[in-house]
Amino acid sequence: MATHRLIAPQQHWIVQFLPLQTLKHAQDLAHRFRDVDSIRLYVNERMGLVIPAALVIVLISLACAVGVVVFLGDRHPLLALLGVVLLPAALAGSFFVLAYVFLSWIEGRALARELRNRHRPAPGAAARWLSEKFGLDMGPFPPVPWFLSAIFLFAPLALLAASWLNAALVVIVIGILTPVLYAKFDGS
Repeated sequence: MATHRLIAPQQHWIVQFLPLQTLKHAQDLAHRFRDVDSIRLYVNERMGLVIPAALVIVLISLACAVGVVVFLGDRHPLLALLGVVLLPAALAGSFFVLAYVFLSWIEGRALARELRNRHRPAPGAAARWLSEKFGLDMGPFPPVPWFLSAIFLFAPLALLAASWLNAALVVIVIGILTPVLYAKFDGS
């Protein structure tokens, strides 16, 4: 019986890194977007901000996919074939991670607006700095699937940077500026 107690916390820690748990959270998030009127209303009111953010997500996903192909193609022509085979996984994986984080952030902003900032966790250092310097309310920090982010976002962007640094820097800057500009123009 004591062995079971030692294994259970380790299994719980490992389960957090499995994509199945993130997929379950994403499915729950999609249900909340479908079923909760205040979140739907928040998104509908800000469609002019959500659509450009979605286009940035698509752009970053394409850059991740291209980064894998270009990096492998630069190493050897036969590896370019492997890059083409990995392209759909890099594209879909990076899109999933970015969309999940963005929609979680949108949900947090909608709930903060609805609750009028009650029960809101204290902002992090970067959010405090942006608030003090620029008057931006970044909202609550969304949950990030770090394991999937490392595989489908950070690694492909690093591969893109190794092959085409200027493109990678542009994509990274656009990715950082998107939530900042969203918060600036949101004004809620």
